[in-house]
Amino acid sequence: MTTYWAARFLVAAELERRRYSVSLPDEHAPGFDLAVTSAKGEQFLVDVKGLRTSKTPWLGAIKPPRESFFYILVFVGLDHNDDRFFILSQSEWNALVEEYQRNHPNDPTSGFLWDAPLKYEGQWEKLTSSKPKNQWEKLTSSKPKKIRKRP
Repeated sequence: MTTYWAARFLVAAELERRRYSVSLPDEHAPGFDLAVTSAKGEQFLVDVKGLRTSKTPWLGAIKPPRESFFYILVFVGLDHNDDRFFILSQSEWNALVEEYQRNHPNDPTSGFLWDAPLKYEGQWEKLTSSKPKNQWEKLTSSKPKKIRKRP
């Protein structure tokens, strides 16, 4: 199994343990890996990033702003007790990428060093917000849908 799939399943399992309902969209979904609903009906999207070694950078570009969008970074340990989860809002992810680019202007890599998100470890509580129910169309669609008027 690839690190991507291991990380994706680890995050889905951890969210389910925390009483979220998780959907795994097609792996080629536009810009997200998991669609999640809280017990209160709050909905959000997650982009999962996974690493197996702590010497590897977290890679990924800044994406256009999206409502209720999070990054969950997973260090996939050799033993499940070694798994580590870092929960970032989209703005926190963007800030880390921008900071790395500022400090390393000649590096074309988009992302940041392994230890940059350590302060976000285990911050599951930030996933709960006051977003209303039934936001899927708004969250997953990059273009507004046209409404056809009846004659």
